[in-house]
Amino acid sequence: MKWIKQLIRFIIVLLLQVLLINNLQISGLCHPYLYVVCLLMMPITLPRWVDLLIGALVGLVIDAFCNSAGVHMAACTLIMLIRPYQIERMVVESERLTDEIGFSSIGPSSFSIYAALLIVIHHAMVFFLTNWFHSFLFTLLQIAISSIVTYGLVIGYEFIRKK
Repeated sequence: MKWIKQLIRFIIVLLLQVLLINNLQISGLCHPYLYVVCLLMMPITLPRWVDLLIGALVGLVIDAFCNSAGVHMAACTLIMLIRPYQIERMVVESERLTDEIGFSSIGPSSFSIYAALLIVIHHAMVFFLTNWFHSFLFTLLQIAISSIVTYGLVIGYEFIRKK
């Protein structure tokens, strides 16, 4: 049943990303990627190799829709590699851990820091690979603005999901 829930979440978020959010780019600066919410909220009980495989597959699907030649696959695999260490660092009380990461399992402040860090890492990877360091300041601006917007979408999604 948990996998069906995860799959439905991914399909809905993928449709939102491809049909709506990808068309909201503002003067090349803001490229929000809501789909990272699927990776952030993956069950924490999965083996690490499964995390990496899921990250690569999610990135591959996004790359197929965005025509981005493996950029999202690399970024998703990277955040799924870092994710378990970030969870271990953020969660002090192991009894608070449940099967899914969110406000209710690790608390709003811990989840906010966890999500912000992984979103910034994801966006940095995407934009540095996309821009190939051509305009460093513009790339940093893209990372900052897109990360802030994506972070707002992820927190909004978590508030909606919580209700």
